Amino acid sequence: MNLDYSREPHSMFSVPFFVEQVDLDKIDFNDNPNFSPSFLSGVMSSLSGDSLTDESYEYLGSIISECIGRFSDKSFAIGQVWRNEYNKEDWQDPHIHSGAQWSFIIYDTVECSKTVFMNPARKEYMNQWGMYAQTIPMDFIPEIPSGGMIIFPSWVEHFVMSGNEGSTISGNIYLVDPPMGPQ
Repeated sequence: MNLDYSREPHSMFSVPFFVEQVDLDKIDFNDNPNFSPSFLSGVMSSLSGDSLTDESYEYLGSIISECIGRFSDKSFAIGQVWRNEYNKEDWQDPHIHSGAQWSFIIYDTVECSKTVFMNPARKEYMNQWGMYAQTIPMDFIPEIPSGGMIIFPSWVEHFVMSGNEGSTISGNIYLVDPPMGPQ
């Protein structure tokens, strides 16, 4: 990489996020969800199993492909998809989506997102550069209205603040290696 010698900072370790508009009328499920308390917070979730219609997978796949296709030419598969139902006092504890490469959240009927993404290097920054918290963001709190979707690397730790009612649709995306040689 050729660096210029101006006094402008170089952003070297950025993390890609995509915020997209979705047509909620094109997101359909095959069956009624079986909601149960999940996660440490006990938020009602269909985490144990929910499935989209084939048309919905195709629709979401086209949006996801345009975004993550900039980083990899590998094919991908949308894995688990689930819904969370939030009451005003509901929240979710910090977590990642282990095993997947990308994840997404669709803000279905919530008024606005309450998801907080934590800087992956926040502990190091806070330990050594805490006084620079105004210059180096520790958190990313996007304001995404109903009908919006965020796609993010699955290893980015995030949580959900309380104060919102409605539902979200979440899912994991797995990069798939192409087959090697004749089958």
